[in-house]
Amino acid sequence: MKALLIPILACLSIAIIAVAEEDAATFKAGGLRFAVTEGWSAKKQARPMSAGGLTYKTDAVEKALDADFYHFGKGQGGSVAANIARWKGQFEGTPKEIEHSKLAGDKIEFLHLEGTFLSGSPFGKKTPMKDHTMLAAIIENAEGAVFVKMTGPKDDVAQAIVAFKALVESAFKDQ
Repeated sequence: MKALLIPILACLSIAIIAVAEEDAATFKAGGLRFAVTEGWSAKKQARPMSAGGLTYKTDAVEKALDADFYHFGKGQGGSVAANIARWKGQFEGTPKEIEHSKLAGDKIEFLHLEGTFLSGSPFGKKTPMKDHTMLAAIIENAEGAVFVKMTGPKDDVAQAIVAFKALVESAFKDQ
């Protein structure tokens, strides 16, 4: 089953990226359309199991940051609480919770964590990355939740917070 799922997800990711490249002003995931504004561009290669992604780079950001989008379908992907617990578990010890709020009129659950991020595949070896930040959002909609996650060095991610929030909130703005 797993061997079948990975090629299917890879094909879906390629299709989503192709759609994003056709319409450079928007990125689509899980039935939602996100505005691709200044600083954002289509990610060259999607992460495993993701629905695609965008890269954020400006003069203020030393290293380009990836925002990965995940959509597993209606009723899939786990609850808000389960995902927040999992994301916190991707840090060594207890990460500092900078912000946990609702955006876009309570349609988006937003999380901002800082600490030592444990980088690596879910079941593989982890590399501790000190002074890292995670921005994450869970966007509920009729086709199932869309999960968006960005991690990177604290100083770089600090420069991307406003753009990240605008990106996820754009799913509910007229485009």
